[in-house]
Amino acid sequence: MSDKTYEDTTPGRDYNIQEDNHELYKELQEDQESPFTEAELNEIFVFAAAYGSRKAGRIPIDGGGRALFGQKTLNEQTHWLLRSIAVAEERTTDVLIDGKLMREIVEEYANGGITELHNKVFGPGDPLVALSDDVIELSQGHDME
Repeated sequence: MSDKTYEDTTPGRDYNIQEDNHELYKELQEDQESPFTEAELNEIFVFAAAYGSRKAGRIPIDGGGRALFGQKTLNEQTHWLLRSIAVAEERTTDVLIDGKLMREIVEEYANGGITELHNKVFGPGDPLVALSDDVIELSQGHDME
Protein backbone atom coordinates (compact mmCIF):
# COMPACT_ATOMS: atom_id res chain seq x y z
CA MET A 1 0.00 0.00 0.00
CA SER A 2 1.18 3.56 -0.59
CA ASP A 3 2.39 5.87 2.13
CA LYS A 4 -0.68 8.15 1.83
CA THR A 5 -2.40 8.91 5.10
CA TYR A 6 -6.10 8.34 5.66
CA GLU A 7 -6.71 12.10 5.42
CA ASP A 8 -5.00 12.18 2.03
CA THR A 9 -7.43 9.64 0.62
CA THR A 10 -10.70 10.69 2.25
CA PRO A 11 -12.95 12.61 -0.14
CA GLY A 12 -14.92 15.66 0.90
CA ARG A 13 -18.61 15.40 1.60
CA ASP A 14 -19.77 16.89 -1.71
CA TYR A 15 -19.54 15.84 -5.34
CA ASN A 16 -18.34 18.77 -7.42
CA ILE A 17 -18.94 19.91 -10.97
CA GLN A 18 -17.46 22.54 -13.23
CA GLU A 19 -19.05 25.86 -12.23
CA ASP A 20 -20.22 26.69 -15.74
CA ASN A 21 -21.87 23.25 -16.14
CA HIS A 22 -24.39 23.91 -13.39
CA GLU A 23 -26.83 25.42 -15.90
CA LEU A 24 -26.64 22.25 -18.02
CA TYR A 25 -27.69 20.16 -15.01
CA LYS A 26 -30.51 22.56 -14.14
CA GLU A 27 -31.82 22.64 -17.72
CA LEU A 28 -31.82 18.83 -17.89
CA GLN A 29 -33.71 18.76 -14.59
CA GLU A 30 -36.23 21.53 -15.28
CA ASP A 31 -36.99 21.53 -19.02
CA GLN A 32 -40.25 19.73 -19.75
CA GLU A 33 -38.75 18.27 -22.95
CA SER A 34 -35.94 16.56 -21.03
CA PRO A 35 -36.19 12.88 -20.08
CA PHE A 36 -34.57 13.96 -16.78
CA THR A 37 -37.37 16.37 -15.83
CA GLU A 38 -37.64 16.45 -12.05
CA ALA A 39 -34.81 13.92 -11.59
CA GLU A 40 -32.54 14.59 -8.64
CA LEU A 41 -29.26 16.32 -9.50
CA ASN A 42 -27.35 13.33 -8.13
CA GLU A 43 -29.20 11.06 -10.59
CA ILE A 44 -28.28 13.29 -13.51
CA PHE A 45 -24.67 13.38 -12.26
CA VAL A 46 -24.49 9.57 -12.11
CA PHE A 47 -25.91 9.30 -15.62
CA ALA A 48 -23.43 11.96 -16.84
CA ALA A 49 -20.52 10.09 -15.21
CA ALA A 50 -21.53 6.78 -16.78
CA TYR A 51 -22.19 8.44 -20.14
CA GLY A 52 -18.90 10.30 -19.95
CA SER A 53 -17.00 7.11 -19.18
CA ARG A 54 -18.09 5.69 -22.55
CA LYS A 55 -18.67 8.79 -24.65
CA ALA A 56 -16.53 11.77 -23.67
CA GLY A 57 -13.68 10.69 -21.41
CA ARG A 58 -12.31 12.45 -18.38
CA ILE A 59 -12.18 16.24 -18.38
CA PRO A 60 -10.56 17.81 -15.29
CA ILE A 61 -12.57 20.40 -13.39
CA ASP A 62 -11.03 23.86 -13.63
CA GLY A 63 -10.55 25.56 -10.29
CA GLY A 64 -12.29 24.26 -7.21
CA GLY A 65 -15.56 23.48 -8.91
CA ARG A 66 -18.99 23.82 -7.38
CA ALA A 67 -20.72 21.41 -5.02
CA LEU A 68 -23.69 19.75 -6.72
CA PHE A 69 -24.88 17.34 -4.01
CA GLY A 70 -23.74 15.67 -0.83
CA GLN A 71 -22.37 12.16 -0.70
CA LYS A 72 -25.10 11.15 1.76
CA THR A 73 -27.79 11.61 -0.92
CA LEU A 74 -26.51 8.52 -2.78
CA ASN A 75 -27.83 5.08 -1.94
CA GLU A 76 -25.54 2.05 -1.68
CA GLN A 77 -26.34 0.84 -5.21
CA THR A 78 -25.42 4.23 -6.67
CA HIS A 79 -22.19 4.35 -4.64
CA TRP A 80 -21.22 1.01 -6.15
CA LEU A 81 -22.05 2.18 -9.65
CA LEU A 82 -19.71 5.15 -9.20
CA ARG A 83 -17.06 2.91 -7.65
CA SER A 84 -17.30 0.56 -10.63
CA ILE A 85 -16.58 3.46 -13.01
CA ALA A 86 -13.39 4.21 -11.06
CA VAL A 87 -12.38 0.52 -10.93
CA ALA A 88 -12.90 0.21 -14.69
CA GLU A 89 -10.76 3.31 -15.25
CA GLU A 90 -7.91 2.18 -13.00
CA ARG A 91 -8.30 -1.52 -13.87
CA THR A 92 -7.79 -2.41 -10.22
CA THR A 93 -9.86 -2.47 -7.06
CA ASP A 94 -7.03 -0.60 -5.31
CA VAL A 95 -8.80 2.63 -6.30
CA LEU A 96 -11.49 1.77 -3.73
CA ILE A 97 -8.98 2.48 -0.97
CA ASP A 98 -8.35 6.01 -2.25
CA GLY A 99 -11.64 7.86 -1.95
CA LYS A 100 -10.21 11.11 -3.32
CA LEU A 101 -8.94 9.42 -6.49
CA MET A 102 -12.23 7.58 -6.93
CA ARG A 103 -14.14 10.85 -6.55
CA GLU A 104 -11.79 12.67 -8.95
CA ILE A 105 -12.29 10.02 -11.65
CA VAL A 106 -16.08 10.10 -11.35
CA GLU A 107 -16.26 13.90 -11.26
CA GLU A 108 -14.05 14.16 -14.35
CA TYR A 109 -16.16 11.65 -16.26
CA ALA A 110 -19.31 13.56 -15.27
CA ASN A 111 -17.60 16.77 -16.37
CA GLY A 112 -17.01 15.26 -19.80
CA GLY A 113 -20.34 13.50 -19.97
CA ILE A 114 -22.66 16.35 -19.03
CA THR A 115 -22.00 18.33 -22.21
CA GLU A 116 -22.45 15.24 -24.39
CA LEU A 117 -25.61 14.31 -22.51
CA HIS A 118 -27.03 17.84 -22.76
CA ASN A 119 -26.27 17.95 -26.48
CA LYS A 120 -27.93 14.55 -26.97
CA VAL A 121 -31.08 15.62 -25.09
CA PHE A 122 -31.44 19.07 -26.66
CA GLY A 123 -29.99 18.27 -30.08
CA PRO A 124 -31.96 17.22 -33.14
CA GLY A 125 -34.21 14.18 -32.94
CA ASP A 126 -35.93 12.43 -30.07
CA PRO A 127 -33.63 12.34 -27.01
CA LEU A 128 -35.18 9.15 -25.62
CA VAL A 129 -34.59 7.34 -28.90
CA ALA A 130 -31.02 8.67 -29.14
CA LEU A 131 -30.18 7.71 -25.55
CA SER A 132 -31.86 4.33 -25.96
CA ASP A 133 -29.81 3.68 -29.09
CA ASP A 134 -26.64 4.48 -27.13
CA VAL A 135 -27.63 2.09 -24.33
CA ILE A 136 -28.45 -0.70 -26.79
CA GLU A 137 -25.14 -0.16 -28.57
CA LEU A 138 -23.26 -0.33 -25.26
CA SER A 139 -25.10 -3.46 -24.20
CA GLN A 140 -23.95 -5.12 -27.40
CA GLY A 141 -20.35 -4.28 -26.54
CA HIS A 142 -19.72 -1.59 -29.15
CA ASP A 143 -18.09 1.77 -28.50
CA MET A 144 -20.31 4.75 -29.18
CA GLU A 145 -19.29 7.21 -31.84
